[in-house]
Amino acid sequence: MSFLRRVFLGTGRLPDDARARLTAEGLVHLAEELPGSVRYRGYRAPGTRRSGAVDATTGALVITRQRLVVWLSAGEQKGKHIDVPLRGGRPEGIAVRAEGGRIILGYDPARFHPDRSGHVEVHLRTPDAARIAALLGGTP
Repeated sequence: MSFLRRVFLGTGRLPDDARARLTAEGLVHLAEELPGSVRYRGYRAPGTRRSGAVDATTGALVITRQRLVVWLSAGEQKGKHIDVPLRGGRPEGIAVRAEGGRIILGYDPARFHPDRSGHVEVHLRTPDAARIAALLGGTP
């Protein structure tokens, strides 16, 4: 990761306490320092409206036997951005696909927060995008 990206967007690494908790659940896949973006379409939250906005970020993606977690180091929603249980190996409420070396996780924020609406996609660059999509039952 480049020096400037790290300075402006963070490391994209999990905090040690989060890593320990997730490791205890049984890691299936862990990827850190992934450059990417968060894209908003028709997004509304209390005091916020974003349509067509794109935030650059760096993040980590973790799949355990129980859940999917995406941690972001920069942007409006930095920190634990996605934390959903897996049902039948698929993340509940998250559409997963691989596209051009990126894993794309899309969702309707109203499903998790009743005061929000629109559509949000997290795009993270990784050479393992197709494998991650297959692990999560998405489109490789």
